[in-house]
Amino acid sequence: YELSKRKNVMITGDIGCYTLGGTEPLNAMDTVVCMGASISMAHGAKKVFDKNNDNKRLVATIGDSTFFHSGMTSLLDVVYNKSNTITCILDNRITAMTGHQENPGTGFTLQGDEAKITDIETIVKALGIEHVRTINPLNRADMKEAMDWAFELNEPSVIISRYPCALKKYSEQDLVEFGPIQGVCEVDQEICIGCKACARTGCPAIHFQHEIKKSYINEAQCVGCELCLQVCPVKAISKVGV
Repeated sequence: YELSKRKNVMITGDIGCYTLGGTEPLNAMDTVVCMGASISMAHGAKKVFDKNNDNKRLVATIGDSTFFHSGMTSLLDVVYNKSNTITCILDNRITAMTGHQENPGTGFTLQGDEAKITDIETIVKALGIEHVRTINPLNRADMKEAMDWAFELNEPSVIISRYPCALKKYSEQDLVEFGPIQGVCEVDQEICIGCKACARTGCPAIHFQHEIKKSYINEAQCVGCELCLQVCPVKAISKVGV
């Protein structure tokens, strides 16, 4: 959602849930090839744009399990070849795309045994990235501030967007770090002005009712993330059931 508002930027992606960001209403992805390719494509494209005196920024989006699988080597190339890209690692705490398999960052093996959690921020710094931030993507102000910070830099940076997948069964570690999922969001249609700002977040729970020009949130689909609440300009959305 935040990337969709950025101008003069090329967003490279690879195979993962975040590929859905390339469609309406976000339109926040320009290329998709394969696992790990987002970082490599951003690096290569940035070099080409620089040679043509084009100051376009390059942002790579990659998931946590994809980063472990084949993204780390690409990020090393970014450092080694002195590129200037922004890499967004979307750490949803599971391999969500293919059915919620465990990965080195979840704390469990595929057999369900406890395992050492591989910390993404530690790896990124070890690869040579000096500018790294880990943020909760559901806090829109923090997300925007992190993006502003990265776009101003003249060196490669990484933003780790860390929050469990909406469909994930929380582990004990998740509950300690993020707390339990509570409540859902609700639209007060007396206050709603029909601006569609909430619908433009891409949330599948939000429906715009054209006949009455009001938004509606399907309670069965809502996970209470509160992004819609933060973007509504008239405060027509509130959290209930907490």
